[in-house]
Amino acid sequence: MTDEPMSAPAAGDLASRGTAQSLALGFQNVEGACAMRAPFRPDLVGDPALGGLAGGVITTLLDQTCGMAVSLAVRELQGDDASPGRFGTMATLDFRIDFVRAARAGRDVIGEAHCYRVAGGVAFVRAMAFEDDADDPIAAAQAAFMLTDAPAGA
Repeated sequence: MTDEPMSAPAAGDLASRGTAQSLALGFQNVEGACAMRAPFRPDLVGDPALGGLAGGVITTLLDQTCGMAVSLAVRELQGDDASPGRFGTMATLDFRIDFVRAARAGRDVIGEAHCYRVAGGVAFVRAMAFEDDADDPIAAAQAAFMLTDAPAGA
């Protein structure tokens, strides 16, 4: 883990662009489930009475983390080439998020996503947002992404 925003293990990926950088999202883990962190910032608080990160920040965190999980899953399908694989673009077909509770005041939020299937040019992902304990989620998400130029076998 690093405090440097977007210290990309895969530079140039989805999570190293625009919105993710403006929110200072950072990588937690890219092996197995993809995990990213949204650091607490007072200017990103939703309800001042509660003091936690806004729902839109958490939604963005989960969307970005889901996209990274898809990118990693597609690379795995492409094999162990010397150069990092690219598959074109992805478009969100479906993104559902259920908020379980509000984020806690002054706390960073971690988003963790797993792409559990790529089939017919569509990637399917599940994700959770939490502070420290995945068993105490802030939100749960499920998404489907359409892939252009998907690798063979996807």
